[in-house]
Amino acid sequence: MRIVSVFLIITLFAACSVKLMAPAQSDVDRVSGKYPGYSLADLNADKALYESTCSRCHRLKNPRSKSEPKWDRIVPKMIARLNKKEGKEIIDAKQQASILRYLVTMGPAAK
Repeated sequence: MRIVSVFLIITLFAACSVKLMAPAQSDVDRVSGKYPGYSLADLNADKALYESTCSRCHRLKNPRSKSEPKWDRIVPKMIARLNKKEGKEIIDAKQQASILRYLVTMGPAAK
């Protein structure tokens, strides 16, 4: 019974975690008009920033879960909360734009 309980708990945690898709060159190509000069290396760096920043306060959200206008409203609010919580600027405007660029690139409108 104990083994079954442990298995169920592990399965529950695995189901709750978000597996983010690995960025590909095709993702970059799709948004090249919106983000000229954006590279796959930039997209991967933006993804890493998103993961390290946003996971500080909550589980990561799948970029496809919200539209670009929703991300445009949510990200600034979340960054302001994080900076207020820490009592200093943890994420600046440039980093905020990078997080948003990742979410928009990997989001539903981009697919």
